[in-house]
Amino acid sequence: MADDEVARRALQRVSDADRDKVAERIRTAAADGRLGLDELDDRLGSALAARTRRDLDAVVADLDDDGVAARPAPEAAVIRADGSSVQRVGRWAVPERLTVKGSMSSVRLDFTEAVFAASAHRIEVELSASSLQLVVPDDVLVEVDVETRFSSVDVKVPEPPAAPRAVVHVVGSASMGSVSVRRPGWRRRRQLRKALRLRQDP
Repeated sequence: MADDEVARRALQRVSDADRDKVAERIRTAAADGRLGLDELDDRLGSALAARTRRDLDAVVADLDDDGVAARPAPEAAVIRADGSSVQRVGRWAVPERLTVKGSMSSVRLDFTEAVFAASAHRIEVELSASSLQLVVPDDVLVEVDVETRFSSVDVKVPEPPAAPRAVVHVVGSASMGSVSVRRPGWRRRRQLRKALRLRQDP
């Protein structure tokens, strides 16, 4: 009987919500260094294409269930993007030192749901024909000091917070690239409000 139940569960069809939960687990595992960027893309694709519970479970069989909280961030981490698009979004742990190396790529770091383990974080960038976009909540301050060559730096933050929860220092160099800092747009804010209501509902 137990084997029959296991077999039935394995063949159950999964919903978009099931896929989204597993995708979040995969992103968290990548953020804390348990998965590389190549594995991140492969597993996200497999999770979003999963049709049955067996397919979905197989994607995260070697990962523990993190629950709601993000794992503690590693002290340092590296994001490498070569001719690709890379993003960190959702609930992820921000390392104290993060190196972003991009070549003909785009990198987007969304901090609106991120966990900051320290009061100060440093992002070192090496951009070549690449773009880096930072999306930050209202209580996080970003300071940019990047050496540019045929590049642009665009910080659109109307009012820096008087008492920031965290300060992110962006340093390094950009050649034929761009660095931009933004507050979340109205669509992203609406998503965050919806997620907050869902967490608060009993």
